Amino acid sequence: MAPRLAAARIFGAPMLIAVLSLAGLIAALFGGDPTDAVAWIGLAVPIIAVMWAMGRRRR
Repeated sequence: MAPRLAAARIFGAPMLIAVLSLAGLIAALFGGDPTDAVAWIGLAVPIIAVMWAMGRRRR
């Protein structure tokens, strides 16, 4: 039987992606022009994470 992994190790990256996405959504909804960059970066994080994971999977 494989050793049990800590919850932080299993759910750390998905929680970070969720928090950054939420920050991007909030910045897009409630911010003005200065927060547009924060919104773009926050909303691009899940897309970048999926592209990174697909690239690693093909190797």
